[in-house]
Amino acid sequence: MRGLVNSLAALALGFGLASCDGDDGGLRIGTKNFGESRILAEMMAALAEEQGIPVEGVVEYATTQAILEALKRGDIDAYAEYNGTALVMLGQNPTPDGEEATARVKELYEPLGLSFLGRFGFENNYGIIMPEAAAEDAGITTISDLVVRAPRMTLAVEDDFPNRPLDGLQPLLTRYAMEFGATEVVPLDERGRLYDLLIDGKADVIEGYTTDGQIADYGLRVLQDDLEFFPVYEAAPLVRADALARFDGLGAALGTVAGKIDNETMRDLNRKVEIEGRDARAVARDALARLGLIDAGAVEAADPLVIAADAPFAEGPVSAATLRAGRKAFEGRDVQIAAVPDPLAAVGAGDARLAVVGADAFFDISTPAPTLTTRFEAVAPVGEAFVHIVAPRGAEGGLAAAKRLAVGPAGSSSARVARTLVSGLGLADVELIEIESGAAADLIAAVKDGNADAAVVVTIAGDAAVDAVFSVGGLTLLPVEGWKEGANLVRFPYLREARLAAQTYQGVYDTVDTLRMQMVLAGPAPQTGDAVGDQGPSAIASGLSPISGGAVLALNAAIPGLPGVDPALPQAAALAPELPQAPAAMNPDPDISILSVAFVLFLIWLVWLYARPEYR
Repeated sequence: MRGLVNSLAALALGFGLASCDGDDGGLRIGTKNFGESRILAEMMAALAEEQGIPVEGVVEYATTQAILEALKRGDIDAYAEYNGTALVMLGQNPTPDGEEATARVKELYEPLGLSFLGRFGFENNYGIIMPEAAAEDAGITTISDLVVRAPRMTLAVEDDFPNRPLDGLQPLLTRYAMEFGATEVVPLDERGRLYDLLIDGKADVIEGYTTDGQIADYGLRVLQDDLEFFPVYEAAPLVRADALARFDGLGAALGTVAGKIDNETMRDLNRKVEIEGRDARAVARDALARLGLIDAGAVEAADPLVIAADAPFAEGPVSAATLRAGRKAFEGRDVQIAAVPDPLAAVGAGDARLAVVGADAFFDISTPAPTLTTRFEAVAPVGEAFVHIVAPRGAEGGLAAAKRLAVGPAGSSSARVARTLVSGLGLADVELIEIESGAAADLIAAVKDGNADAAVVVTIAGDAAVDAVFSVGGLTLLPVEGWKEGANLVRFPYLREARLAAQTYQGVYDTVDTLRMQMVLAGPAPQTGDAVGDQGPSAIASGLSPISGGAVLALNAAIPGLPGVDPALPQAAALAPELPQAPAAMNPDPDISILSVAFVLFLIWLVWLYARPEYR
């Protein structure tokens, strides 16, 4: 029966091929409408051009069904397909064995006049993806771990996934006996929105590709497919046999890249196109040039746009949201997060364009009454940070009894907040032990090792690194007591009273009174001083330009759902509210006033002419 089906399919394809005989046009390459497929299509085009084969261009198709039909009809000559997808498209059972899948694809497609050439060398499997912190907190490592939680979760997928007959959404749910509470669907050509939904908390789980560049950049976890539902997906050129015959050397040209693109390389190329916004053709040619497969085409890489961050915020949810916002606001730039001890100092030195900082960073705390800086301004809120005072369980006397506090390096929020606490609470004879890395785990390790009585950790509520330490027991969180005394709320307006909910961390069963502050993206403020200065222009020229109003608005639009910038902080002019316009003056100009009087007199004269006695 299967042989009959193949014969009929080959016969039907033969009629389609007949219409293409004698076609003297150039090579036509297809692509699906996502970054990886575009990159591979451009690679195939570049390799063909290198051998002198004319290429008409690259044509994009919305779905797998559409591009496969286009290839079968002869509308295109080749495109990059995955062995797992190729099997599914002919109704075959998928397999996790790459060699078996490839052999089966060749066997099935050759009678159709289609050749599956040498694989590029990487696997891009479907994956079920969650934020690392959320997965760690819930103890989820496999897809099976989702089953009991799925009814309370939202899944987001691209619209091609529900239509796949054997390896799509419904077969996945059936295989795992799983049902999600809600499902969001986005267009395939907008599949980057899946990661937006995940980072914004509008989806708990998404379907993605394991070579997506966002996975590493945003700190996400690909759940283990413990039932081996998803087949292997290894990409290779799928080419019409008549095209291989018509274009001499095409098969050899496409074969040069076989086995040369590994998973890490493909993930990096995807990041450049889908996250940094670079041109797929330029990225493809650059990769081939670096592999020595074409003579020219390297990309001129622009300097990265660096966002400096304190160690606790250089990774995790705040980092992910900041990276995503930066890449949207500065489209086409390579935006990177860099962990530094003093983020604003990095901006001031020109080593970073923006900084992720707490509200404390805008104040000079070297005096009893901190003063506000005028050199930097807040351009977008990114979240809230809480003060965590970590101490051994059973420690007596609370924070007031701690004489050695582990803090981050000078300039970090941990060190600055610790100095604020010492001053505001009147703590005496306190030694601040600076931990160079500034990482929460390293600060807490100083307490566990007995090198400090407590650690001052400034991070988000529920920070995974802090929770991991509490999971082993022996530690507790100390409350910050008496902060209202001594007018601290006025002296230190960047710190506000807050409460950590019970069980925010494992083993912490009671609420903890503490302090919080807003986290913002900060950039240079406009310089409003004397344009020359008393020591010449160089005395005040900083070389720092503020973030443009358009970029400020784009950053805020890309981080939705947060309150505005804390009013205690200097903020970018673009964030200032629009005030109502005052009514215009009755007499804004003397000339207008004189003209108005003349016009009134003219009207009076006309009335007199009409009403004078001799005309009655």
